[in-house]
Amino acid sequence: MRYFLALCEELNFTRAATRCGVRQPSLTRAIKQLEGELGGPLFYRDHGGARLSDLGNLLWPELASIDRSVARAARKAAKFLNARSGNSHCKARRTSMRILSAVVLTIAVLAAGLIFRPIHSATALPPAQAGAMIDPYALQLTIDIRSLPEQDVGELI
Repeated sequence: MRYFLALCEELNFTRAATRCGVRQPSLTRAIKQLEGELGGPLFYRDHGGARLSDLGNLLWPELASIDRSVARAARKAAKFLNARSGNSHCKARRTSMRILSAVVLTIAVLAAGLIFRPIHSATALPPAQAGAMIDPYALQLTIDIRSLPEQDVGELI
C-alpha cells in the first residue's frame, strides 16, 4: 500500500522506490503483485514514468484512507506504550505491541477485503474463492493472538 501511494505521488518508479527506501525492482515487483491480486493494471507505464489507470484512480482514495488509519493506530499505540512504560515490563510491552500489530493488520486486511471483494466479483471469481484471498490472513492473526500467554494478554485488558 505504501509503495502504491508513493508511486501515485511521484509518478516515477525510481523516485517512488527511493522515497520508500527500497530498490526500484523491489517496488516494481510489489506493484505488479498488487496488480495481479486486484486483477488489473493500477498504472500505465511509459519511458521513466507512470500514470494512474482507471482502476488506480478508483482505489487511490480508499488505500490512502486505510494508510492514514493504520498510521493513526500506530501513533495511539506508541502513546499508550510510552505512558505505560514507567510501570510495565519489556515483555508486556512486546506482547502489547504484537497484539496491537495483529489488530491493526487485521483491520487493514478486512478493510482491503471490503474494497477488493467487488473487484474480484467483477472478474467472475466464485464468491468462495474471492473470500479465500482474505480469510487465511485473518485466521492466522487470530491464531497468533490466541497463542500468547494468558497472563500477558490479561495485563492488557
